[in-house]
Amino acid sequence: MKRTFALALAIAWHLAAHAADLIPADVAGSWGTAASLDAGDTEQSVLHLQADGYGMMAGSTPPAKRMDGVDDGKPGPRAVIGFPVRATLDGDTLQLRPFLPRGAPAEQAAQAARVVLTCRHDAAGLTLACTVPDGKTLILHRLGAALPPEAKEMLTALKAQDAGS
Repeated sequence: MKRTFALALAIAWHLAAHAADLIPADVAGSWGTAASLDAGDTEQSVLHLQADGYGMMAGSTPPAKRMDGVDDGKPGPRAVIGFPVRATLDGDTLQLRPFLPRGAPAEQAAQAARVVLTCRHDAAGLTLACTVPDGKTLILHRLGAALPPEAKEMLTALKAQDAGS
């Protein structure tokens, strides 16, 4: 009996220890279509992903252009939107599912649960090729293993809210 209990405890500890890290180090981190959401003259996207599967994705529109064509040397403003995601990895296929934390309206949570972004991880090329719901493909390049401090803070708050604390 003691041996069975010890074995069960060891298996449970092993599963719990590995459940915390769903995403390997070469996939966790920051990814983007460019170095930032403000880069260039086109729309941009970024993904910040932690090893526990929590992450955030954000996108920006192209910079606004003045109707009179006058350029004062500064880039135009962009609309930026972001949302939390939960990620799972199966081989080289990363699935990102937007989610709303506990307490969100049921209709919105159900709608978010139906959306899936599927990405193929190319370890050699350091890219994620993600197919978004409208069929477009985003090529995200590895920006680094670390997440920006503000992304870490937001994910910590999100996890606390999702856990109900």
